[in-house]
Amino acid sequence: MRSLVFNIYRQGQAGLSNLVMSLELGILISALTDRVLILRGNKTPPANVVQYGHCVTNAHKSRVTDLMDIGIPWIDIDQVDITGLLSHEVCDRPAWQSVYYAPENLSILTDDFQSFANGRENFFTIGKNLQDIPLLTFSGGPQSETLSYYSYFFYFDYDNQHRAETILKRIKPKNEYAEFSNRIAKELGDFNAVHIRRGDFKVTLGVTTLERKPGEVVAILDEHFKRDDLLVIVTDEANDPFFNELKLAYQNHLFVDLFILENFKKEFLDLPQHDSIALAYISQLVAAHSQDFIGTMTSTFTGLIQRMRANAGKAEPFKYLWNEIPAPGIKVSPGRHAISNEIPLDKGVMIETAKGPYSWNRVNKRLNPAWMREWPESFLKNSTMLEKTLARNISPPQPAAVAGVSSTKTKRATDHFSIEFMGKTVTAQSNKPDIVNSIAGLFSMMESSGQQEAIGRVSLQYDGKNYTLHVGGKPTERGFARSKILKKIYRAIVEIFIYSHPELVWLHAGAACSSHGCIVLPGVWGRGKSTLTLELCKLGWLFMSDDIVPIEPRDGSAVPFPGTPGIRKADNQTLLRHQVNQLPKLSVQLTRAQVSPIPAPVSMIVFPQFISGVGTELVEVSPAQSAGKLLENCVSFPINSDETIQYLCSMVEGKKVYNLTFSDPSDAVQAMTDKLKRL
Repeated sequence: MRSLVFNIYRQGQAGLSNLVMSLELGILISALTDRVLILRGNKTPPANVVQYGHCVTNAHKSRVTDLMDIGIPWIDIDQVDITGLLSHEVCDRPAWQSVYYAPENLSILTDDFQSFANGRENFFTIGKNLQDIPLLTFSGGPQSETLSYYSYFFYFDYDNQHRAETILKRIKPKNEYAEFSNRIAKELGDFNAVHIRRGDFKVTLGVTTLERKPGEVVAILDEHFKRDDLLVIVTDEANDPFFNELKLAYQNHLFVDLFILENFKKEFLDLPQHDSIALAYISQLVAAHSQDFIGTMTSTFTGLIQRMRANAGKAEPFKYLWNEIPAPGIKVSPGRHAISNEIPLDKGVMIETAKGPYSWNRVNKRLNPAWMREWPESFLKNSTMLEKTLARNISPPQPAAVAGVSSTKTKRATDHFSIEFMGKTVTAQSNKPDIVNSIAGLFSMMESSGQQEAIGRVSLQYDGKNYTLHVGGKPTERGFARSKILKKIYRAIVEIFIYSHPELVWLHAGAACSSHGCIVLPGVWGRGKSTLTLELCKLGWLFMSDDIVPIEPRDGSAVPFPGTPGIRKADNQTLLRHQVNQLPKLSVQLTRAQVSPIPAPVSMIVFPQFISGVGTELVEVSPAQSAGKLLENCVSFPINSDETIQYLCSMVEGKKVYNLTFSDPSDAVQAMTDKLKRL
């Protein structure tokens, strides 16, 4: 069973509409990749737990999945054992900072994509290279920040957009709640609605709830509604004195939650779920039937009402009571900040202040498009997004790398770059920005989050004539050629990590893993280990390293050390070692989806040797020979010799170890993988 473990926003500790939005992302990704959805954090939304005295009991609180039919098979994380399954994280960044694109060869180098991304830099997809991974995870980072409107998150070609919209149409209220809300709306007849968010906005930073006056509500309603028409008020604080002036101005009014409890209490209590969360959801569904609607800016509850109205064919210009975004630098406190005109409105409708092909390009940049409002691009009726997909380009396949997560980064203007391995950080510095950029290229997949204190520093300084390498603040080498700079910096960084982790056995090797196991390819440079490692990645294996592979002796697993791989082009010739060293090394930019995020048990060890013109031959090596060859390729032997020898001897006992001679990398990889499957 191939699955996607999806963390619902903040592990369920949020409002109902936030959780619905988050869940939609997991539904679409799992459905489009043909995976079973496993939900983590499918809990009651605490923000919608409201007390109604004896009228409503919250003894059995609703979850989103209790109220909605999500249209696909799903399992709760507590109902399945995923222990031991090979897994891979597809997005460990907040969804609102990310774009999911599909198919994997959809071009993200176009002006259209840059407009869609709107400044975001984390782009990912799930390509063929991940199809054999049993378990993919979308965590959204340590805080489970998987929140975004789907319209802003998914960048598709026509076929995927069409499939996505078909899936979205299957996500709907369960029949009992749809029929009940339809009955309420029919009973009300024609009405206008307003969502006035008070409640938790009083304790939310950066909003104006406590600064607003009732007259402001009346003034904006008068721009659009007739006072004689029925006004349905959606709020969770009907008894707030704030509403007194509104009730006097619009005497033909009702509060939808109280109306339901006063007139349909028995029917409400007969529903499978009849707590305050179910009541909030039904109120939202009823409001979507309104003839006209005005909502509260930055409220996702408002955003989903606006989307539901438009999907039902109603005109939806997205009207708001007022601006909720503070001016830059303004002091904010819970429920209160000085009122500003940061997001200008014309009778409640946002004024466009810029140009661009997408709605979010055309409004103030201070508004976060991922969650502060919904967009016309989300409408499923007369979809504008389907039309936009027709102009999107499919890129030709790239031979050097397999498509996966793509993270675009701009060149660095800083004088340092930090590399992280197993929670420890080494900082590399230089007074030459191009060198810092080159170091960043060497370790792009190992960039530190910046939260760890550095255990070591490597510095390369240029005085106008000579380069000097400093390690730990002390000069270690001076006056070497520029062509050797990166090699020396790389070695210095690796040595710091080796000495900081003496418990590991460090091999000069390449490694890749899949659901079939992990292959380690020890060897000095020029033997073909990088070529074979990348060839495995083309088949969907996950990259671990092409140069340094740390081994954890306690469980025999290889630990990822994903420096940027590089291969030397030799035109299929066998060269002497010094000739190989003179060849230029071409970096291959892998992506996050192609790199294993976790250690993998070593299944097979192969010592490669490229020889021009020979056929592929895989010959088993005895344990004694294996231990000796591993020792030759062990770079940590000097710091822990006795333990290393003992471990290497025990490591090869019961392990299949082979010598491999080859000239055709694809044939060599086929031989290795076939052998591994038979073990």
